[in-house]
Amino acid sequence: MSSPCTLGRAGWRRIDRRVDPMIEHQGGPPSKPLTLADWQANASQYLTGGMSSSFRANQFTGVPFYATHARGPRIWDVTGKEYIDFFLCHGAVLLGHDEPAVRTAVQRSAEKGFYAGVDTIETIDLARKICELVPAAETIRFVNSGTEGTLLALRLARGVTGRDKVLRVDGHFHGIQDYLMANNLASKVDADNPGDRPSRPRGRTAGVPRVVEELTITVPWHNAELLETVLEQESGQVAAIIMNPIDYNNGVFVASPEYLHRVQALARKHGAVLIFDEVLCGFKTGPSCAQGYFGVTPDLCILGKALTNDVPLAVVAGSRTIMDKIMDPHDPVIAGGTYSGNQLGVAAGNAVLDMIGEPGFYEPFLTRAERFFSSLQELFDRFAFPAVVQSLGAGFHIYVGTREPITDYHGLARRDWELTRRFFSSCIDHGLYFHTDFTVSFAHDPHTLDEALERFEAVLSEFEVTRD
Repeated sequence: MSSPCTLGRAGWRRIDRRVDPMIEHQGGPPSKPLTLADWQANASQYLTGGMSSSFRANQFTGVPFYATHARGPRIWDVTGKEYIDFFLCHGAVLLGHDEPAVRTAVQRSAEKGFYAGVDTIETIDLARKICELVPAAETIRFVNSGTEGTLLALRLARGVTGRDKVLRVDGHFHGIQDYLMANNLASKVDADNPGDRPSRPRGRTAGVPRVVEELTITVPWHNAELLETVLEQESGQVAAIIMNPIDYNNGVFVASPEYLHRVQALARKHGAVLIFDEVLCGFKTGPSCAQGYFGVTPDLCILGKALTNDVPLAVVAGSRTIMDKIMDPHDPVIAGGTYSGNQLGVAAGNAVLDMIGEPGFYEPFLTRAERFFSSLQELFDRFAFPAVVQSLGAGFHIYVGTREPITDYHGLARRDWELTRRFFSSCIDHGLYFHTDFTVSFAHDPHTLDEALERFEAVLSEFEVTRD
């Protein structure tokens, strides 16, 4: 059977002449205007599902986004369409796309001639800056992703306590790792849990062995009484308590300072390591992250995404006592990898922290974002469109189908999913890109946000016409 492609001097060339984005890219005449779905169909011949991550399929349209370039608050797809971007690569692009300081730092780093496998003065500088800004960070280790960070944090907790079990929150996302795969989104919570028992495992993906359930205990969020009961029942067996202090993965759900202080006290009482996963919420509320915002310092935390404005790098940070287990001469927790502390990520991280660490960076930025959120809610109210805008810092969400705030996962049942899908699909058609992890970046200036409101108004006008 012959291959559908041959490799010539000009690169891949299709033998069959089906509608194919590659044909246009190579200069051939397209047989019809190409859509993102066309690109996915072509990509699926070589790339599983037509995407590099299963999370790339847009939750409203079902189609991945294929980009050509991005600048500031805007991104362009392969069809030439321009969008004001509120997805921002899963909320990672806090400063805006192609931030000049980050681009320059990465370019200069690339000119060194090496990219990973060694440390540099810049590596040490970034570690120092993180320790100066983030309360939990007495020392740090670099990793490559949030998933890798949560794995190392759990390994450290187990290594330093000599215990195996992990206590986690029902619905919280901690990356794609076997221990915390089940119950990792609001759609997977144990909805039948009355709150007086641990949650049952829900949504464990194929390939994850059932045995991991013996090592993981899942409890509902904001239920300190049950948490205390479980810790007492599992006395001396729980190595770690891991949670998101702000949950942007499922919208905007916020822990109370009182709850977090109670969790911290219970962790200390029972000898468990308290871990805050700040991969998504880190630096969204200020340079000291959510832990600084709430005034609760965990034993360990994981940082990423906004730390480098979307350049691959993540961090596990924590108390020196725990982190030094990595260097234990007799029984260390192994932590390392070829790309740990890669120089492009380090360069980007230094540039980002230099910017956000400047006095006066956050106040005008977050004030501008809050003004936009308020204006958007006023627009929904003026059109009598059932939607609630909830926000904290640079992160926000729009709950469609209700006019009352949603404060817990059970409240998500009040959403109208079909109206949600139609609304955000229309937003995308009008050049407002949404997927998950809604975020306003520093590059979303007043002019851009005003333009976004105009596009929202055009969307709502369509719904006004079709309203019953």
